[in-house]
Amino acid sequence: MEDEFETLRGREAQRYIVSKAVEVGERVRTTLGPLGYDKMMVDKMGEFQLTNDGASILKMGGDRDPVARIVAQAAKAQEARVFDGTTGTTITLAELLKLAMVLIEKGVQTNAVMNGYRHALQIAIETAQSNATKGDTPYEAAKKVAETAITGKSAEAYIEILSDICAKAAEAAKPDNIKLIGRPGNPKDAELVEGVVILKQNAYPTDKDTFTGKILLLDEELGPPQANVNLADPSKIAEIAKVQQQYMEERLSAIDEMGIATVLCQKGMDSRAIQHFRRKGILAVRNIRKSDMHRIAKATNGEVVADLADIMIEELGSGTCKIRGEDGPNPYIQAVGENVNVASIILPAPTEQTAAEFSRAMDDAIGVAYITAKNPLTVPGAGSIQARMAAAIRASEPMQSSRAELAKLAFADALMVIPRTLAETAAMDIIDTLFELSINPELGVDPLTECVRDMTHVVEPLELVVSCLNTATENAISLLRTDEIQKSRPIQETFADEMS
Repeated sequence: MEDEFETLRGREAQRYIVSKAVEVGERVRTTLGPLGYDKMMVDKMGEFQLTNDGASILKMGGDRDPVARIVAQAAKAQEARVFDGTTGTTITLAELLKLAMVLIEKGVQTNAVMNGYRHALQIAIETAQSNATKGDTPYEAAKKVAETAITGKSAEAYIEILSDICAKAAEAAKPDNIKLIGRPGNPKDAELVEGVVILKQNAYPTDKDTFTGKILLLDEELGPPQANVNLADPSKIAEIAKVQQQYMEERLSAIDEMGIATVLCQKGMDSRAIQHFRRKGILAVRNIRKSDMHRIAKATNGEVVADLADIMIEELGSGTCKIRGEDGPNPYIQAVGENVNVASIILPAPTEQTAAEFSRAMDDAIGVAYITAKNPLTVPGAGSIQARMAAAIRASEPMQSSRAELAKLAFADALMVIPRTLAETAAMDIIDTLFELSINPELGVDPLTECVRDMTHVVEPLELVVSCLNTATENAISLLRTDEIQKSRPIQETFADEMS
């Protein structure tokens, strides 16, 4: 039974945890900042993804080690909470564990390290809050943090257009109610569209482009029931055709009686129904995605109907559907309802891979723009806020415990991993950079000009910075409290031994 488990205890377990966390941190550390590198991730099926998004790298890493998975889960929690900051959280967590291990190896008790870290965390958060400023308007604050989120990613070349769209989208709807639509084209043509965009066309050609009124959202095949019988008698075949025709007439007359202007169907649509809608001037769209149907239902205050026979007038949505982009290669339909808290962003890109990377960058930027629009408190970026927090921790009153004081100072050193990494990716002298920041923590690292200067124009949401500190510290403390690891043997090895 003991052969089925590998047990690590005490210092050995702690070293293992720290080494694994540092390994994960190193995996994403070089992606930080405007000059960060990309990673090519290839899965088992040969599908690849070229990205510098920390969350995507950790997700596709596929590391089954429990420590690596805990670090990845911490990054995932950070993204779920504030939409960005996964790379900063991961490398800060790894640095906290690394410096804690240095102290533990010197004889500092783990509880003293945890006490020092928690005390330093409190000072850091208070410093961040005292350095927070409120933007001129929620839009301006949201635009600035969106620029910071997009910087260093493939979408950076179009940062002015995209950050403007992110800020406007953040004011228009929640991130969950904003749909990103990638399509071939020039990124300069990106646009924010009110309501829901459906990448479908009308079921029949028409010159009319605007349909206003009641909207039917149907989750069933709009066609007659099929008879699963083999008949040789022509009279029986005619009888079945008559029943099917009567069925369709009843369904279509019910739609006419309710005065419906638009029929949006999640499934297929019979040719008789299409011809009927053409004669009546009703917009008819078929084979719409389920997710789009639910977004339209939210936008138009309607419901997706599963059975047309049981429909009630209260279940119909209300709004306007417009056919747009008919002159271009990719026409689409825009559905706008009474609920304005739904939006879509059309994001043209030269290739499918670029479109996917743009979408990931915009996801993060829209998220941070949204939390900033709701709470427009921002702090200086470019490593400046970390330098200020580190300086405040070092200048604070010493703790009663000398060992906890060492941990508190180690926390300050760990915060400097952000400006240090920014300098490293820009090939700047790390010692000189950290020295300049220690003298004047009001400055920040500018990798593009390879110098330390005033970077107050680069900002991050206060909420993101505080969340990053809390997530990294609490997960580091949780891992430091672990002094034993029991790992069972992989099931493949067990089966191989039994077979042999």
